[in-house]
Amino acid sequence: MPLTTETRWGGNEKIEIDLRDKPVRTVRGTVVWPDGETVSALVQVYLRKPSDGHYQTRYEDARLPVAACETGDDGAFAFSLAPGEYELRMSQNGGVDVTSVFLTVKHGWHRSRKIKAQMHLGT
Repeated sequence: MPLTTETRWGGNEKIEIDLRDKPVRTVRGTVVWPDGETVSALVQVYLRKPSDGHYQTRYEDARLPVAACETGDDGAFAFSLAPGEYELRMSQNGGVDVTSVFLTVKHGWHRSRKIKAQMHLGT
């Protein structure tokens, strides 16, 4: 399947996790199912503004991601991003809820945390 900038809305919910109060210097992680098994997914990165509400994405920012990748079966992703606030959006097709992780990138920050993003089947 070719890489696309379109989020694959498949489930009936959007799961949102806010980690902006725990800055990271690098953005890397793994997409998994609730049982911990890795899963392939589309991972998109959207720039957010500090003035945006916690779960509000500005329309003009929501149209095109600043970066995207399709993970392999190992679920691994990594991005080199400038300092700022971002939304990582993980999606699949049919019946799987979209998961978003909001985070802050600060270069020179001492923390390097691997993000584990959990996908869920829609209800």
